[in-house]
Amino acid sequence: MTTLLASSVGHGAALWWLAGHAGARGLTIYSALMAVLALISLPLLSPLADRLCRRRLILWGQALLVVEAVALMGLALAGGLSVSTLCACGALATWAQAIVQPARTSLLLDLLPASRVSAAIRVRRGIQALGTLGGPALGGLALSGGGVGVAFTLQALLAVAACGLALRTRPHAPSSPKRSTESWRASLLAGLRAKWQVRVDRWWSLTGALMMIFFLPATGLLLPLRLQAIGASPIWLGLCGSALSLGVLAGVLGLADRCMTRLGRLRAMFAAIAVCGLSVGLIGAVERPWALTICFGVIGVCMSITQLMGQTHRSLAVPEDFRARMASAQLTLSHLAATMAPLIAGLCLRQWPVEQVYGLMSAGFLVSGLALLLVPDLRSFLAASTKEACGWYQRRYPEAFRRAGPPEITTAPPPPR
Repeated sequence: MTTLLASSVGHGAALWWLAGHAGARGLTIYSALMAVLALISLPLLSPLADRLCRRRLILWGQALLVVEAVALMGLALAGGLSVSTLCACGALATWAQAIVQPARTSLLLDLLPASRVSAAIRVRRGIQALGTLGGPALGGLALSGGGVGVAFTLQALLAVAACGLALRTRPHAPSSPKRSTESWRASLLAGLRAKWQVRVDRWWSLTGALMMIFFLPATGLLLPLRLQAIGASPIWLGLCGSALSLGVLAGVLGLADRCMTRLGRLRAMFAAIAVCGLSVGLIGAVERPWALTICFGVIGVCMSITQLMGQTHRSLAVPEDFRARMASAQLTLSHLAATMAPLIAGLCLRQWPVEQVYGLMSAGFLVSGLALLLVPDLRSFLAASTKEACGWYQRRYPEAFRRAGPPEITTAPPPPR
């Protein structure tokens, strides 16, 4: 949560400075560069967390984020900010996050037994919702109270706190990945091959990325245009974002579990997708700001259901030595969808008014969600218990997890006399 707070404050401060000093051109250069670096760094660095100690990687990544935040603070206080320095610091942060994110995702299964992973993921999603809720608020207060220098100072303090908290991570069964005999290239290709050959995960990920292309603009860049179209005050922009985070938090605190218990995992997922898609369409249809806020709260609850339902099974199903690489492939798809979404929304806005674009986003999201019905093995995978989900991918798709290098030598026990 502290890392999320720090990155939100720093990102907001960077965008604010660029908007005031470099205009649309500077914002475009910065955003495009960060998107390209994320797409390159996540898959390229993915073998790290399957080869080295994950806790140590998290500490290294957090230390790099401290260096980046301190550099930005010094530049801001000295008046040395520029597009090039912001891009350089942003690149360092992007590569650090590419180290931290897969390792942090994989480390969760080293910290806890399989029976407690589901509860831990719920806690993590709740804390992430709090970070998403608090980060922009802290950044806005810092910018309004003291400008960019104060905001970057706050980011540095939060980054230092996050690094200190990472030192307290003590796995009960410390991860000790076997020293791989694969080359870096072979290890990278093995992770991509596993992601592709596990059919249920491949099509689930691709369908999810397609849904994000329609979902992200509806909750992001289209919202200010919609609020302006109905003559709403700018304060409603923050209220809608807060309602989304509060909806996620409400789902984490019990609504999501009740829905999954009552309907079952598969039906709960499709119900959440349907309600979420219809709520996106309603944003373009209603004319009252408070109604938009309610729509965002409902969308937040639906997000918690879809995310909590699949994350536990997908985490447990991956073999330990492939977890970070497959997590990186998933993050790469998410970044690719986030890169394409504004482009598609912008093209739609050139042809139709924003309320009609919301209708198109709703239809695209719902059709993409229906594609999940065609994902092979999805029903049987979601029907598996937590114990059955452990190693499910390797049992179902053994050919996807071929390891390079010499086979392990095992010593057979002596025959009984």
